[in-house]
Amino acid sequence: MEDHEVDEESVWSNFDKSVAYMKEVASLYESAFGCKADGPSSTNRKTVTKAHLDEAQNQAQQALELLASNLLNASTTIVNSIEKQESEADRLKHKVSAIRQTIRDRQVALDQEAISKFYSSHKANQIRMPMPTSSARSTSMKQQRTLSSVTIVLADLT
Repeated sequence: MEDHEVDEESVWSNFDKSVAYMKEVASLYESAFGCKADGPSSTNRKTVTKAHLDEAQNQAQQALELLASNLLNASTTIVNSIEKQESEADRLKHKVSAIRQTIRDRQVALDQEAISKFYSSHKANQIRMPMPTSSARSTSMKQQRTLSSVTIVLADLT
C-alpha cells in the first residue's frame, strides 16, 4: 500500500513540476518577446527572429507534452484508486453477506435446538404422567358414579 501512496505522490509531484515548467515557458515568452500571455505589450518591443520563434515553439511543445503526460499519469492514478476502492467495497460487501448468512444459519440452528428442547420436555412430561387408558377411564367413571350415588344417598339420610 505504501508503494501505491508513493506512486500517487510522485504523480502529483510531477504534475506540479510540469505546471511550474509551463510557467517558466510563459515567463520566457514574456521576457523574450516583451509581451504578457494576456496580450501584446506596447512597451519594450523586441525584434523576434525565426530562430526565436522556433525555440519558443519547441519549448512550448515540450511543456505541453510534459503536461499531457503528467495529466495522463494523474488520471490513470485516479482511475486506479477508484478501481481499488470499488474492489475493496465489493470485498466488504461479500464479507458482510457471508456474515449475514452465518448469522441466519446460526439463528436457524438455535431455533431448531429450542424447538427440539421444547418437544423433548413435553415428551418427558407425557412419559412421567401417562394418559389414562380406556379401561382406566371407564373404571374412573364408575368410581365417580358410585361416589355420586353415595353422596345422594347420604344427602337423603340427613
